[in-house]
Amino acid sequence: MGMVLPPFPDAETVLLALLEPLAPTVTATPADLVPPLIRVQRVGGSDDRITDYPRMEVACYGRDRAEAWQLAEQCRQLVLGSVRTRVATVLIDTARTDNPPVQAPYSTTDDSRRVLDYFRLGWRRA
Repeated sequence: MGMVLPPFPDAETVLLALLEPLAPTVTATPADLVPPLIRVQRVGGSDDRITDYPRMEVACYGRDRAEAWQLAEQCRQLVLGSVRTRVATVLIDTARTDNPPVQAPYSTTDDSRRVLDYFRLGWRRA
């Protein structure tokens, strides 16, 4: 019987803590969305038994195009700058952009917009 290893850190919890200073941050889009808002979701990734490499989708909602794009770029720079920092007790070893910001449609009755970023991060067990 093999050894049971401790779990890797929860990627969504780490990103929630990292991005919360920029805007309210959630893991599910609320029905009554009020921008600015950031939604984070793990959308894949891999591990090599030592390091977890989560692929993360970061959706930035703004009251208009300018706010959504600005928030997405702030998220991008904060994620890229997180290497060798500790967030929610997790030491981030690597961070890279998998897909730079792109605007994505969503149902809305006003001028609010959604811009998506995709990142690949790397960390070990806490």
